[in-house]
Amino acid sequence: MQDREAIITRAGGGIKHAHAGGAVSVTALSAAQHPGGSAVQIAEMPVGSGPPFHRHPAFDEVFIILEGTVEFQVRDELHVAHAGDLVFVPGELPHAPRCTAGNDRGVALLVMLVTPARFEDFFHELGDLLARPHTRSELESLGREYGIEFLERPDVRTTRCARDDEHG
Repeated sequence: MQDREAIITRAGGGIKHAHAGGAVSVTALSAAQHPGGSAVQIAEMPVGSGPPFHRHPAFDEVFIILEGTVEFQVRDELHVAHAGDLVFVPGELPHAPRCTAGNDRGVALLVMLVTPARFEDFFHELGDLLARPHTRSELESLGREYGIEFLERPDVRTTRCARDDEHG
């Protein structure tokens, strides 16, 4: 077995990424640091921001909401998650989070865990793409490189609050 070491990313450390709508994330644990393991990102999502509806069968995501409220559309269901809630989304399910309420700075603060790690590299390239004028086809092409498929968003059929879930 390979010798492994503890990894500590200090507050304010990590690799910063810019996203659409003014969202920002920091990769606190990457595939380069933890090969074959998970990646961890800390994200700030301004109210109204979120990625397009998508899926990525090669990896799953866990979101822990620290501050604010985030809606997760999964297929045609809308799940509302508040501070303290955890949301697990299997990557093959079409989904998209969107911040609906923020903290005193107007952002939701969340931790994202991606398993297996690698997806965080997408954010490096996405930041470069978003820094210049771009087309939807460029976004879709970048997504394909990472196994991400952008989809048409279906109408919401059901709304559920995470706190109403029978497991919570």
